[in-house]
Amino acid sequence: MNIECWLLIILSEIIVTSLLLYTKIYLSLKCKRDGSNDYIEIEVYIMKGLLIYRMQVPIIEIIGKEKSLWVESEIRAGEKQDKTHTKREQRFIKEKFKFYLTHPKKLRRIVKKLRYYIRLYDQMMKNIIKALHCERLYWKTSYGSEDAALTGIMSGMLWTIKALLLTNLEKQVVFRAKPVIHVHPIFGHNHFEVDFQCIFSIRLGNVITAMRSLYSVK
Repeated sequence: MNIECWLLIILSEIIVTSLLLYTKIYLSLKCKRDGSNDYIEIEVYIMKGLLIYRMQVPIIEIIGKEKSLWVESEIRAGEKQDKTHTKREQRFIKEKFKFYLTHPKKLRRIVKKLRYYIRLYDQMMKNIIKALHCERLYWKTSYGSEDAALTGIMSGMLWTIKALLLTNLEKQVVFRAKPVIHVHPIFGHNHFEVDFQCIFSIRLGNVITAMRSLYSVK
């Protein structure tokens, strides 16, 4: 193989690598609640169209079991749909809880490992957040009550909560577009509706750099 072929191969690898590093990954978070079609959806895609992963939780219910609260949901990931098994999850957690109570040394070992992995995760997430860009933020909340005074108070609280969250997010993430925030008070009857969508983007190269930072945490 002559030198021209080698140069062509090296040049091709540089171009492909550069394209991959600068490729944007998009993370879309959606939450909709209107009483008829409630769901939370997460999508990951590239090039604003090539879907990599989708998970949708269309039903979330808080159920009472033995004087305790538990979340029951149906989860759709891709073409698959699964329903959480509440009794099995409760039994698993109770068995693990009893096991570690009777084996304190193993519990301490688990706690030590957990602290280590939390440090790794914290460092990686800090690096990822620094490189995040918010492409779109839309958040509309409609709230109503038969009590007009309560409706006014809750609307004010919702505006305050949204303003605080948005201010904190703007300190950490670069916004590509102006956020659209609405609070719609409805007087005269009970009503609660949420329409939320947020799209984040990050370059693949920044994700790789963030994951490499895991090796520097000791």
